[in-house]
Amino acid sequence: MRSRLMIIGAVTAAVLFFVLLFMNLIPGLRVKESAQPQATLTVWGVFDTQGTWNDLLNKYNSYRPNVRASYRELNPQTYEAELLNALAAGKGPDIFMFHNTWLPKHLDKIAPLPELQFPFIKYREIFPQVAEQDFAPNGTVYASPLYLDTLAMFYNKDLFDKAGIALLPKTWSDFQTAVKKLTEVNPNTNVITRSGAAIGGSEKSINRATDLLGLLMLQSGAKMVDSDFGRATFGASLSDKKPGLSSLTFYTQFANPASPYYTWNEDLHYSVDNFTEGGTAILFNYSHQTSVIKSKNPFLNFGIAETPQLAESDQPVAYANYWGLAVSNKSKAQDWAWDFIIYATTNEEAAKTYADATQKSPALKSLIAKNINDPTMSVFAKQALIARSWPQVDNNEVERSFSEMIQAVLSRRLSPEDALRKSEDEITHLMELKARK
Repeated sequence: MRSRLMIIGAVTAAVLFFVLLFMNLIPGLRVKESAQPQATLTVWGVFDTQGTWNDLLNKYNSYRPNVRASYRELNPQTYEAELLNALAAGKGPDIFMFHNTWLPKHLDKIAPLPELQFPFIKYREIFPQVAEQDFAPNGTVYASPLYLDTLAMFYNKDLFDKAGIALLPKTWSDFQTAVKKLTEVNPNTNVITRSGAAIGGSEKSINRATDLLGLLMLQSGAKMVDSDFGRATFGASLSDKKPGLSSLTFYTQFANPASPYYTWNEDLHYSVDNFTEGGTAILFNYSHQTSVIKSKNPFLNFGIAETPQLAESDQPVAYANYWGLAVSNKSKAQDWAWDFIIYATTNEEAAKTYADATQKSPALKSLIAKNINDPTMSVFAKQALIARSWPQVDNNEVERSFSEMIQAVLSRRLSPEDALRKSEDEITHLMELKARK
């Protein structure tokens, strides 16, 4: 009898130990850290320096004394290639920054979040809809957003005042009217001496040109890919409308010399430089461009507003571009890696620490609510709640194809219909190649 009791007691103790171990991986539930195995986590990222991560890492290391997490900044130009090579060689990080368009391209390289560690329903509650769309499209969480940036309208206040524009354009019709007032063209040479807006050109001359075209397509209701992710469909008809075609035609009119809204051509200075030099009144870009503009011209009197919407639409749409954190499926500490991500992105204090250090627009709804009336971040806070995206088989190739589509129309090599069809076929081909792998 005594031996049986000893065995039962030992089994009970073992079960209790593992239950507590498991519970320690659930946010908010703590056990004695000294009883846990040591773990070391490496985080790779871009655009953020080691210094901006120090406070967040120190807080996590205090929260989990048995775990040590470190951060390494990589060159954004070579980041994806370096990351893929390291993962293939088994020398990659446990955690890495994951772009919001990467899931179709890199799904096979990441480990999903265990449902018991952090339930999907909670994830859905605390982040805007676009985070679920990009990182958890089927109810399984593959990454979690560090922040949430959106395309916004930067405008030169002095040029708006000079043109007598008292109210900012809320719709694209308002925008067309404003562009006509803001643009200055030499009547003898038809040369643009001041651009009303950096819109209509390709990536050759406009930073984020393809994102702006993508925004117009999403706002117009274009279905970018089919439900099975088998082919691109942004050129397809919906009822009696062709939203993709109308978006491309609307976009390129601003770089068409025959258009009454002609305001841009590919020979002008690069859009960001042109805006900071005072040669362009409106620039569409993301929040991180604010510091770039200020560094290039500290005296530029500019503001930031929400992107215009279609007047006939009752569903406003903003365009999302952001990075999250994902766990490598090669990591030997996947549960701890997810524990770090859960802490860094879902804990309000931790997420605020990152947002304050990087000056990026937060992704947590609770922090977004606090920024709604902030004079600097209100635009991005409001747009985060209406942000949308679309699954891209390869974001770099999509950008190339969209940019070439714009160039083909501007050079008159192809009609808008043919250029749209060519881009659609190119992206469909990439999707088919991906499906075969």
